[in-house]
Amino acid sequence: MKTAKVWSFCLVLLPGLAWAQETQPKPGEPGKQEPKKQEEPKEIKILAPSPLKSEELFDTPYSADIIESGDIRNRRLSRTTPESFKEIPGVSVQKTGPGQGSPFIRGWTGYRNVMLIDGIRLNNSAFREGPNQYWATVDPYLIDRMELIRGPSSVLYGSDSIGGTVYAYTIEPKIEPGAHYHSRSFYRYSGGEDSQTGRQEFSGNFDDFGWLVGGTYRDFGDISGGRRYGNMKGTGYDQYAGDIKFLYRLGEKSKLVLAVQHDRTSEAPRWHSTQDSRSWHGTLPGGDRERDFDQERNLYYLQYHWDAPGGGGVIDAFKASVSWHRQAEKEDRTVGSGNVEVREFDVNTPGAFLKVGKQTGMGYFTAGFDYYRDDVGSDAHDRNASTGVVTTYARGPIADDASYTSLGVYLQDEFSIGNLDVTPGIRLSRAEVEADQVDNIEGDAFVLAPIDDDYSAVTGSLRLLYHVTDNWNVIAGWGMGFRAPTLNDTTSFSLNLSGVLDVPTEGIDPERFHTFDFGVRARYPTWEFSAFVFYTLIDDFIGRTPTAIPPGAPAGVAAAFARENFDDGYVYGFEIAAMYRLLEEVTVFADWGYAKGEADTIATTTPPFNVVDEQPLGKVGPNTVHVGARYEPKASKVWVEGLVTVAARQSHLAFQEGLPGGAGDGQRIPGKHGTPGYTVYTLRGGYAITENLTTAASVENITDKDYRQHGSGVNEPGTNFILGVDVRF
Repeated sequence: MKTAKVWSFCLVLLPGLAWAQETQPKPGEPGKQEPKKQEEPKEIKILAPSPLKSEELFDTPYSADIIESGDIRNRRLSRTTPESFKEIPGVSVQKTGPGQGSPFIRGWTGYRNVMLIDGIRLNNSAFREGPNQYWATVDPYLIDRMELIRGPSSVLYGSDSIGGTVYAYTIEPKIEPGAHYHSRSFYRYSGGEDSQTGRQEFSGNFDDFGWLVGGTYRDFGDISGGRRYGNMKGTGYDQYAGDIKFLYRLGEKSKLVLAVQHDRTSEAPRWHSTQDSRSWHGTLPGGDRERDFDQERNLYYLQYHWDAPGGGGVIDAFKASVSWHRQAEKEDRTVGSGNVEVREFDVNTPGAFLKVGKQTGMGYFTAGFDYYRDDVGSDAHDRNASTGVVTTYARGPIADDASYTSLGVYLQDEFSIGNLDVTPGIRLSRAEVEADQVDNIEGDAFVLAPIDDDYSAVTGSLRLLYHVTDNWNVIAGWGMGFRAPTLNDTTSFSLNLSGVLDVPTEGIDPERFHTFDFGVRARYPTWEFSAFVFYTLIDDFIGRTPTAIPPGAPAGVAAAFARENFDDGYVYGFEIAAMYRLLEEVTVFADWGYAKGEADTIATTTPPFNVVDEQPLGKVGPNTVHVGARYEPKASKVWVEGLVTVAARQSHLAFQEGLPGGAGDGQRIPGKHGTPGYTVYTLRGGYAITENLTTAASVENITDKDYRQHGSGVNEPGTNFILGVDVRF
């Protein structure tokens, strides 16, 4: 069976190999030898902080990073989109299961970070609190580049942008004079994951009309852990994606883009809760026979881009978009008794945004609005293994026949006073939740009662960047974050066979955050350095809290949870990164990231539930350092890089995570002693066999260490050999 799969993936490479001698290399990818100007610092442009006007990363007034397509496909050989962030300073990636991944950015994850795909929000009102799997539904090999802005970006990107915002740009066809045809084939093999990935793209253009069609298939087998933990049976799953993009250049400064994206994940296991799982440093094995997730995401959009800076018109830049985003989830769970529970929902989101930009005597103004409406359908049923009786519920994990509407308008200015760049911004946001099928509890019975709430907020930000010299910048800023309660917050209702009941909650207020940060950047021909510290104040934090089991609850309910606003909390930390060119061909680099946070929460597991205490935020990543060196001879087609990752023990645990036996999350976190630290060694390199054929290889976890990312439900692979082949013509 495995042999057949190997041959099937090899077939993916044939279109590219057949035309290998005609390929032109893509600039900037590892293994491509371009003229190097060692005497000048490299200029890297970023767009997300000012979405209609790119600027140098060195001069942006945010802590920010960029991940290029070459980093994903060739340098890091990333397994998923979330895992492409695992070497970014101050970012940790939690994996509840092998098909899931959720980056922690400045202490926050899940629905407190925002991802945009070509400017369109991935976030919707069904996203769960804490780590979730939704970023893993974005095909990493569709991405041309991702820009990460740390800290609140609520002025430009609205609700949920608390820890950070990631703006992902997908690949586009090239527009060249005349008619052209191109192909790109990519193959990735991983021994420790027993996985194979194939990506095939065809693209071309005829004068001003361009097209691109691509598809990706990924077959993940069981993960092989470190030298003692061994094989993790039942961790395999499949995932496939397809995409189409048409681009029509209307003129030198404008284009029309039509795109379709599809991604499907089949039977990705929540492994830690199954009987296949095993104890690790005291974690508790799961009791489910099976627990799998199916995810499906479809995005359709039409966009118009126009950019004519200095043209003398009323505006200098314009971008408009209309979109339809569908995201569906199905959880199929078989508990130890053999009983089956199925929970699923479907979210359809029409959306639109408009951005305009203009350079004036008072600075560069960016104004815009965005609109999204989630229409939700939700279902649930159970099947008794003994009797075969199927029980169907009126709704699933969130309210059925519900809607969630969000609207925002904003204005940002960028101006300079001498050496000081000033960027103020303001946004007005409104969100409304409407749900008819909401299981509330009144007296001694469950009833279906409607929820109709709305939330409004005014958020602002002020960013300052001072050019000390041509080589040094000092950055300071304040930003407000805002997160309106979602359908998941207000209508989540889990009546499952494990005996846990989530109760819908009305009357909760939006969360509000204030983040202050300060940083410096230095850039010289032989070395670069950046350091940022931040402090976030939390107000009206929404937490999941134990509550009394209500009258009329079904038999077998062992615990009930609701949502509640708590008073305050904080998060603080830092990100430090440095690079030094020892020789013209040898570069050393290092980074260090840390975040720590606490918030008011219920500090008891038994009634009365009125003991409130400031407790650590859950699953925040540990103190982590990366140190590496890269050797890339100018006259050679080879590059080699070594990396050491050191993570400290994470024992700063949320209340229930730190209970004896890890009672709050004992299947993922060992308990009061927390997740053990680790040191992992990686060696990787690449070789440009021809101008059009590039290979890369990596050996991760050279010492076969047993370890896992904090909060994850699955260990990382042991010694893991990864091979990548990239062919273009």
